[in-house]
Amino acid sequence: MHMANELLSVPVATGTLAIAAGGLGLICRKVREVVSSEKTALMGILGAFIFAAQMVNIQLPAMPGTSGHMVGAVLLAIILGPHLGAIVISSVVIVQCLIFQDGGLLALGCNIINMGLVPVYVGYFLYKAITVGRFRAVIAFIGAMIACVLSVEAGAALVCVEAGLSGVLVVPFGTFLITMLGVHFLVGVVEGLITVAVLAYLQQVRPDIVQDALQGKVRLSKKMVMVTFIIFTILIGAGLSLLASEFPDGLEWSYAARPDEPEFKTAVENKDSKIAAVDDFQSKYSVLPDYTVRGSELGKLNAEAESSSGWTSFAGVTGAGITMAVIWFSAYLLRKRKTEVA
Repeated sequence: MHMANELLSVPVATGTLAIAAGGLGLICRKVREVVSSEKTALMGILGAFIFAAQMVNIQLPAMPGTSGHMVGAVLLAIILGPHLGAIVISSVVIVQCLIFQDGGLLALGCNIINMGLVPVYVGYFLYKAITVGRFRAVIAFIGAMIACVLSVEAGAALVCVEAGLSGVLVVPFGTFLITMLGVHFLVGVVEGLITVAVLAYLQQVRPDIVQDALQGKVRLSKKMVMVTFIIFTILIGAGLSLLASEFPDGLEWSYAARPDEPEFKTAVENKDSKIAAVDDFQSKYSVLPDYTVRGSELGKLNAEAESSSGWTSFAGVTGAGITMAVIWFSAYLLRKRKTEVA
């Protein structure tokens, strides 16, 4: 659900970036008291895992020519709590944008809000409302599934609002909204199934690693659980990413391209030259655009390059490592700031 630059006007892009930056600033002030060394390690490893998981687009059932990928915001919120979860998922989105050209540079604020801040908090409070006082695994899994579906739908609705406010839609707002909510309901179900699978694993091996402990027995040390997530990350980033569907994701299918409908006309039109200029800038300086090798040297418009499985695997593992490093560095700064204030 990464928004492209063409979906926005400059004022909406600027405003949402300011909102995202302000929101993250407030969150960072709140989490200084809870960022421990153990939490820092877990944050980085989960961030790397989510980065790798987002590379795996899965063809959606009953939707020919469409795919979707995990967002991971609800999973992070359940395990880490909403504040730390928001920092981790925002870090993932920032790395994807700046290095891999996944999501527009002007749309970075929207993507942080739509994929990070709103799903984290909406999902977490829905999960808490459903599971309050009842920590049986089945209740937790049902709560996680519902939270995932509704949080993804909330993010999809925001995309429609932001595009509508930007004045780029050439179809009625209601038509675009219904389409987005319909396809992202299926994306939310996929998200929920993956989230439940991860929580079921933790419930079996280390239930107390979750913010609100699940019901179960401790079978592995926390260190070993982190090691298993590192292994999962490498397997997904280097291996499963090669099996990702090439069909457009739910957002792109909703407005730009439908392989199952050759006559489909784009639902968006943006003639602002500043948007095109930002697209060109991002194309020139993205190190691994679309998770592949550049077709031209850095500083020049990227030319189409033949994709290879080796580069995709490299991008998956490297991106996960960069994400982990960014999160650890951010947590280090927060902990250092906490010490200085104290």
